[in-house]
Amino acid sequence: MFGAAGYPWERWFELIVAVILGLATLGSAWSAYQSAVWGGIQSFRLAESTAAGRRAAEKAVYANQLRGVDLLLFEAYLRALSENNQWLAEFLFQRFRPEFKVATEAWLATRPLKNPSAPSSPFVMKEYSVAIDKEAQQLRQEEATKFTEARKANEISDGYLLLTVVFGVALFLGGITAAFKGRRVKAIMLALSVITITATATFMAFLPLAKR
Repeated sequence: MFGAAGYPWERWFELIVAVILGLATLGSAWSAYQSAVWGGIQSFRLAESTAAGRRAAEKAVYANQLRGVDLLLFEAYLRALSENNQWLAEFLFQRFRPEFKVATEAWLATRPLKNPSAPSSPFVMKEYSVAIDKEAQQLRQEEATKFTEARKANEISDGYLLLTVVFGVALFLGGITAAFKGRRVKAIMLALSVITITATATFMAFLPLAKR
């Protein structure tokens, strides 16, 4: 039997198989490329996450050091006040960090030496803060964000890697059709190959694309 264009069935079959093999090869190559690119994105995001975490740890250590300095200066400041050494007290006060100075002023406004219900120290005042703590918190958030992006990139890379394998299966199914003699078997193998490619291409359409 001949096709509509005058070609025998075998000619049409060979043409369809060639198209299927070409599409499967193209799909497999594209999936492998995307998997590799997303794998690279994962590595970069993990490196960025690690770097942000390291900077956050450095900021946290520095913030604790500042708190230690605040505490030492405050103890010396209280000692000077208890000894009525106003000159030394003022000298130490001027060397407080700006945030700590504001907290100390707010604490002194509560008249702690005479008011028994006053806060115990400037450290418990809402005005007390260490600005670098906010930087550390932002870096922790960046670390978490980059790690999430890395995990997402890994999932996408694995998805494309799976598609590479499935496209390989479609390529195999299309390639072995020539090994069979019966038209029915060839048609079945070809149909399986077409279904596999169609389903795989549909799934791939929902995966995000990565660009270098």
